[in-house]
Amino acid sequence: MSAMKNEDEAQAGQEADGIAEYLRHWPGLYMRQGDKIVEALPEDVVVAKTYPTAKVKGRAVGGIRLTILTKKTCYRVNEEVRVIHVMEVIEPGHKMFVMGPKQVYGEYVDGKLVTPEAHPQQVYDGLVLDSPNVDYNYDITTYSFDTPGRHEIYWQVGEVRSNKLELDVVES
Repeated sequence: MSAMKNEDEAQAGQEADGIAEYLRHWPGLYMRQGDKIVEALPEDVVVAKTYPTAKVKGRAVGGIRLTILTKKTCYRVNEEVRVIHVMEVIEPGHKMFVMGPKQVYGEYVDGKLVTPEAHPQQVYDGLVLDSPNVDYNYDITTYSFDTPGRHEIYWQVGEVRSNKLELDVVES
């Protein structure tokens, strides 16, 4: 019975620990520094690498899942909050345009749209991967809050909405 279960998991592209093979490959994380693309800060890489085992992720819609991650959930007033964006396509048959970092569209803070709403049609000349796969190549957005209390961030593209980050901001 155990050997049969392992075969089924392998056919589904997952190991016995439930992590899909495509999530085991670390593609790197990059950010913009002026007009250059450089490796992301080490602390951002640490946060991004938690994605495969993260307990809270966005709900998959049409085989696509958006998730946002932060280093912690409690910040001081005016402390920088760095938001990592991950798109995972869990169903086969999709093409993923993974070059980046790409601009983030459809991000909301405290219910207000703070980035452009929709992605304009653009010519893409970069690496294309088949799904299932994962894409970490989005700009890292940054925020700070000048008022204490609970603040919320989520990312929505069309019908696909990320998990909602609920951040507690406290006085220094």
